[in-house]
Amino acid sequence: MRLHVFNPEHDLALAFGGERFTAPRAGREMRRCLGFLPAFWAGPDDFVMVDDVEVAMEASSPWRHFFPGVRFVPFRAEKSQVMVRMDTIDSVDVWGWDAAIRRQLLRAGVGEHLLPSVAQVQAIRQYSSRVASIGLLDDLVREVSGTVGERKVVTSLEEVRALLDEHHRIVLKAPWSSSGRGVRYVVGEMTVGLEGFVRNTIAQQGCVIVEPFYDKVIDFGVELVADGKGRADYAGLSVFSTLNGAYTGNLLQSEQMKTEMLKAYIDESRLRETVCLLQDRISAQTTQVYAGPLGVDMMIVRVAGQYLLHPCVEVNLRRTMGHVALDIHRRTHSDFSLMRILFEGTGYRLQLQ
Repeated sequence: MRLHVFNPEHDLALAFGGERFTAPRAGREMRRCLGFLPAFWAGPDDFVMVDDVEVAMEASSPWRHFFPGVRFVPFRAEKSQVMVRMDTIDSVDVWGWDAAIRRQLLRAGVGEHLLPSVAQVQAIRQYSSRVASIGLLDDLVREVSGTVGERKVVTSLEEVRALLDEHHRIVLKAPWSSSGRGVRYVVGEMTVGLEGFVRNTIAQQGCVIVEPFYDKVIDFGVELVADGKGRADYAGLSVFSTLNGAYTGNLLQSEQMKTEMLKAYIDESRLRETVCLLQDRISAQTTQVYAGPLGVDMMIVRVAGQYLLHPCVEVNLRRTMGHVALDIHRRTHSDFSLMRILFEGTGYRLQLQ
C-alpha cells in the first residue's frame, strides 16, 4: 500500500533550500483545505496523510464515492500512532520532493528506506530550477519548426536593463518560485519595486531569469511520468488557465478534444514532434534522479500575426494540477468538464463542474 501527501508549498520549499522550512500562511491553508486531493489518484487501500482528518473528510464528501477505500490519517499524530499504519506502507508519493517534506515524513515515523536520499533531493532541487530548463528550451526551438522562446540567466541589474532596452517588454523570474510568485512583468521602465525584486532575487538565489514577453493565446502542458531508470512516459495533455501567472483551473476533457483545441492554432504533427523530442530530452536529463509525475508547461503565442509554439515555459519536476485533472477525469468517468481551485473567505475549495 502507498502513502500519499499533498504538499503544495513544495516550490517555496525548493527556493528556501533547507529542511527547516516554514510555509507561509497561504501554503499551510491550501495544504489543510485540499489535503484530500491525492485520493483521486490513490489506490483503493492507500492512505492519504493530511493535516486535519475532519477537514479532509468534509472537503472530499461530494466525491467520496469515487474513492471509497482510501483512508485519511493525521499528519501531526504521535509517531507511535502513525507507525501502526506505517507497517503496511511499501511506498510514498508526495506532490513534490524537497528537504522539508523529507524531514517531516521522517519525524512522522515514515521509514527512511521509503524516502529519496538527501543527495537525490538535492539533485531534484537543481533540476527543478528554471536555469536547468534553458538547454531543453534551446534544443526544442532549434529542432522543431514553428517554435519560439528564449531564456537568459543574468546576475546584475545592468544586464536586466539592457535586455529591457532590447525587447521593450520582458518577464523576470526567480530560479525557484511557486505559481504566481517570483514572477514580474516589465513594460517600459524599471520601477523601484522591480529593481528591488531583481537585487533580492540575485542575492538570495544567485541570479534572475529574463525572458521576452510574448502575446499568449493559450496555456497548456505536457504531462509525463518518469520511472527513475531513464524513461519518461507520456500521460496526457493539460489545458489550463492562469491569472497574473497564478493557476486558476483546468479543462477536464478527452485527449481528442484537447488536441482539437490546440489544432486550431498549430499543426498536430508539430505538437507530436515536440512531445517525442521532449520525452527523449527529459529521459536523458532528469529521470535518473527522479521517479514520478512531472509536467512541462507550454503556450501558444502570437508573433507578427502568426501562431507559434513556446515549447518549454516551465519544467515542473513534481506532480502538477495537469496530472490532477487527468486523474480526476479518469476517476469521475468524464462527469465534469472543468476543475477549478477557488479561494473563499474560509479557505481553498475544489470545484468540479
